[in-house]
Amino acid sequence: MVRNYIRKSQRGYGYSKEDLRTAVNIVKSGQMSIYRASLMYHIPKNTLSDHVKGRRGQKSSTYGRRTDLSFEEETCLADCIRCMEKWGFGLTRKELLGIVEDYVKTNKIKTQFKNDKPGEDWFLNFKRRHKLSIKTPQSVEFARKKNVVPFLVYQYFDLLENTIKELGLEDKPSQIWNLDESSFCSDPSKTKIVGQRGLPATRTTSGPGKQNTTVLMCCSASGEKAPPLIIFKGKHVWDQWLAPPGSEFPEMTYAATANGWMESTVFKNYFEKSFVKCLPPERPVLVIYDGHATHLSVEVVRIAIDNQITILKLPPHIYQLYFTTT
Repeated sequence: MVRNYIRKSQRGYGYSKEDLRTAVNIVKSGQMSIYRASLMYHIPKNTLSDHVKGRRGQKSSTYGRRTDLSFEEETCLADCIRCMEKWGFGLTRKELLGIVEDYVKTNKIKTQFKNDKPGEDWFLNFKRRHKLSIKTPQSVEFARKKNVVPFLVYQYFDLLENTIKELGLEDKPSQIWNLDESSFCSDPSKTKIVGQRGLPATRTTSGPGKQNTTVLMCCSASGEKAPPLIIFKGKHVWDQWLAPPGSEFPEMTYAATANGWMESTVFKNYFEKSFVKCLPPERPVLVIYDGHATHLSVEVVRIAIDNQITILKLPPHIYQLYFTTT
């Protein structure tokens, strides 16, 4: 299949895009009917009617069928991709397609995607329409724990310092927040106990074996804390999993996922309904987040932009680096 076809002529089209825009404006202003405008500008009546009534998907400079996502949706997605790249959450091709799949399913958009997931052709066309490219990112990451070079951290802190200066937050610690998630496994086989030599050992736990729990903690540079998020493994959150009344952190949030790990939908709900509401009214806000890029859905990026929040990705393995060098 030809993926980069370039039309060699305008044969078959008796009008230009300028003629189409002029005809649409004339009809919308009431100066002329759709029928008369179609005759004057040699535009098919149905085509002109579709544009006047807003039934055409993308307002592009090219001809062809409408796109699966509207022009506004694609533009918003492209803007979010550029914003995430600036924040340090550059997406791979696979991650981008996964985010689009989640967006289509969440908003129940009817597309021609197989199982609601766009394919290679859509990706290439989307990339071309919005002037995006595949490139190798400059390394601001850390090596794995065994190969950590402490001096590589300087580049990240230069980025952090420049971001703080750009936002004007040098003396505003209450507007600088850190989000960090940690997972805990309750698998009894991961715990060593003391017992009789030569005999098998057993350990009784309060829940089923091999259970994973994730905790997301949030605090500011001035010491304020946001309500934490606890994610259990399961379909629903059971009452016996919750802290006793009066002993939990105020407004603590609970969620449940299939594996007990963070998911984009859970993070979006917590970010919008809990974290943003606990922030001080002063803006802008810088959030340093130690998490995976796929947790930042299109909705999260839009919420952050609307609330003047900049999210800066914390490089992986920074805690291993800290404990290795101290």
